[in-house]
Amino acid sequence: MVRRGDALGLRALADRFADSIAPDLNNRIRDGRWVTILAWCLARSHEAFHASGGRGVGTRTQQRERYAWLRPLELIWVARTINLADDWRKRPLAGQRRVQPWWVHGRREERFGMSVDQFRAYRQTGLYGGYRLAFRKWPHMTVRGNGWTPGPSTNALAKWLDGKLGGARPGWSLHAGDGDDDSVSSRSAKVSADAPHRWWLRKWPEFEHRSREADEKTLPRRIDDFTDLAEAHLLRPLIFGTESNGKRRLEVAREIARIAAGDHLRLCEELGRSFADDQVAVLLPRFSRLADAGIAAMDFIAEALRNDRHLTISRVAGLSGATRVCGELRAAATDWLKDNAVQVRHIETAHRFASAIQSARPADCFRALLYHHELHGGGLRWFVLRNETIEPRTPPRTGSSRYRFRLWSLCRMATQCGVLRTMPAVLRSDVEAEEETDE
Repeated sequence: MVRRGDALGLRALADRFADSIAPDLNNRIRDGRWVTILAWCLARSHEAFHASGGRGVGTRTQQRERYAWLRPLELIWVARTINLADDWRKRPLAGQRRVQPWWVHGRREERFGMSVDQFRAYRQTGLYGGYRLAFRKWPHMTVRGNGWTPGPSTNALAKWLDGKLGGARPGWSLHAGDGDDDSVSSRSAKVSADAPHRWWLRKWPEFEHRSREADEKTLPRRIDDFTDLAEAHLLRPLIFGTESNGKRRLEVAREIARIAAGDHLRLCEELGRSFADDQVAVLLPRFSRLADAGIAAMDFIAEALRNDRHLTISRVAGLSGATRVCGELRAAATDWLKDNAVQVRHIETAHRFASAIQSARPADCFRALLYHHELHGGGLRWFVLRNETIEPRTPPRTGSSRYRFRLWSLCRMATQCGVLRTMPAVLRSDVEAEEETDE
């Protein structure tokens, strides 16, 4: 899966900054309720996988077989949310573009309306692909952090959610033993090992059931919902507990809540001062300024190409605002290069980008930016420069994701767990999830 979100080739360094201030998170882990739902999915699918004859997850083949039993549950929860929530479009539902028409048209198509390739790619683009880091790194989520075998923390979350499903609960008890009367049928699971999605749709028709508390207690939350979760008492020790990374996340979240910053750059400056004993955090504001200035210049070019798909670089350089955008990019590059003695992994990528911007003159600045983007950018190229003409390579869009450091995800989870009373104002509208391909 190729994404377009690393235009300047700085993603690895941005992740290094994020690891310093929000370890064991990513920008796709942004709703504690999905942690709970996926814990339930992992526990339930583990039973089915076991019943089908699956045992180990030590090889890639075994992991593919294991995930085949998990994937349908992710997609069924997307369908359940679409069915039960009128505002489902405002909730994070990877795969909704295919699941919604599949649902509306009577679920006739195979694989939830996805092609074979889309269904296969869902392992990376889907919900568990985004949240698997939590199941590997947070305390006791999976056995030895393998990401597949439910541990005590996952089982506790699964049990809590199972108790809230009421009539939507599957027809056998969670954690039923092999010999129990209501355990998963080994025979039916083995027969369906080549098509677990059909098995789940046949065995769990109750997922459509609506109860009085279904939304509040079972569904993923709206992206603008910052209220605490009913299961916060289970999530809090996992995310903000006593282990070292948990304590670091707690410390940073509380510091962000204390800071009165008007924008993201000011917030980064204050964090750099607050954690001055961390050589990585100290560089955070200068990196943020450089990266934001670079993306602002990329967005300027993209906006110029919105109505005219082929423009010369001199034409773009002559547009209103070009001098301001390029002046800020040059100033940010100069500021970054003033002191580059600190050794941080991947820091050479920022040095290379800053060194490329030698002039604030718009034509020269944009030319250097485009060459750097083509040579060192990650993922899809937005556009290329050919014979002084800028040619687009991706469809136009309004604005682009900035390089961010998981601060929105961190503070959103902190409010959901009751660690913070409310989402810090500076981050409320700064949603920076990893760009997801939802095809």
